[in-house]
Amino acid sequence: MIKYPISTLVYLAKLNIKDKLQDTLKLHNNVDAYITIEVKDKNGNIIKRHKQHSHSFVEGFLSKLYYDWNQPSSVSIGYMGYNTGLQIGIGNATPKPTDTALTTAITNGTGSGQMTYPSQPTFIAPVVNGDTTTMQIQSTIVNNSGASITVTEAGLIATGPNSAYSRGMMAHDLLSSPVTVPNGTAITITYTISVTT
Repeated sequence: MIKYPISTLVYLAKLNIKDKLQDTLKLHNNVDAYITIEVKDKNGNIIKRHKQHSHSFVEGFLSKLYYDWNQPSSVSIGYMGYNTGLQIGIGNATPKPTDTALTTAITNGTGSGQMTYPSQPTFIAPVVNGDTTTMQIQSTIVNNSGASITVTEAGLIATGPNSAYSRGMMAHDLLSSPVTVPNGTAITITYTISVTT
């Protein structure tokens, strides 16, 4: 069964070709980002690993920076529906610059179709390596819903007190390959963001 409509498959194919060319020729922008996903069983063994470029910083990314830089003392850093962090979903729409939420987010809980999010993501402090500085944001999300859930999208979420400049979403990405999370296992998603001088 095809998880994505034809238009989305074409979009993902173009991104995959672009990624391979950039990696081969080492042509990357000043700002770069990757998503890494690992699914682990109850014993902590990795049963699935997926890595791809993040292509879809949205309007909210620059809006959040604008707001932080203009009023840094009034911005709250937390998590998801709790304020800032990572979210996963089962939607398959092509990301747009104006996206403010995942197409179909997986909600927090243990009911059907739900997964348990941590109260806070893990923020890994910036590391300088040569001309490149890298930071990571990571969350481990557990599936105790009673059935497997196939994750198709991911997002970097951030909210602040001023809705005009905090749209709720900083990046929205479709996974180039859907990741199935069996019941009783956990998925760890990491956004790695780097800047090169």
